[in-house]
Amino acid sequence: MSLEVAEVSDLGPNLRQIRLRGQALQGFRHAPGQDLMLRLPLNATTLVSRRYTIRRADPKAGTVDLNVVMHGDGPAARWAVAARPGQLLAEVVGPRGKITLAPEVAWHLFVGDETYIPGALAMLEALPSGSSGWAILEVGGPLDEQPIKSSSEAVLNWIHRGNTGPGDPLLLLERLRRWTFPRSPGQVYIAAELRVAVALRDHLLASGLERERVSAKGYWSLGRANASRGEPDDPK
Repeated sequence: MSLEVAEVSDLGPNLRQIRLRGQALQGFRHAPGQDLMLRLPLNATTLVSRRYTIRRADPKAGTVDLNVVMHGDGPAARWAVAARPGQLLAEVVGPRGKITLAPEVAWHLFVGDETYIPGALAMLEALPSGSSGWAILEVGGPLDEQPIKSSSEAVLNWIHRGNTGPGDPLLLLERLRRWTFPRSPGQVYIAAELRVAVALRDHLLASGLERERVSAKGYWSLGRANASRGEPDDPK
């Protein structure tokens, strides 16, 4: 798809929302949790892919909203800083992504850092009325918290890391260890820094949760740029 920036707004000190618009988005369909892959300039001659979860879409207006965490100095951060209405994105691919809402489970738990805010909230808002959903999300502080509009029994649990940098699993692991899981079948979705996601997944599996009940994905890797395909390489 070829899309243009329609609107730019800051949702907090570290999160920027960029609305994209285009004829190709008329009638756009996606599953909550899926993303768009943007082809962005790495330098004067090279393009790389960066993936962002769709926070919301309006198929009638032909728009999608992406939320970008404003940290680092990679190609996506530079694009987000400079984004202005009317700017063109010549290559956008999607929707992509296989981790979406699991069918026929009684509850859903979303765990991650601020990069998972758009995906977790989009999936929580998509739960039907009467469904049980929780999110445990680590952010820098209270100004990074985001509201939710959901007809389900959705509960947000925010963890503030303060002056501690992102990419450490300690705070999320502490909260998970205190979490009481319902007896009924459910699904846990994890997205965060790569090693954090691995640590959270391994903790849940060691605690006895079945592997098929845990969907985990690394969104970024501390100290290393994502690969050109838009995702972090496997940990060494």
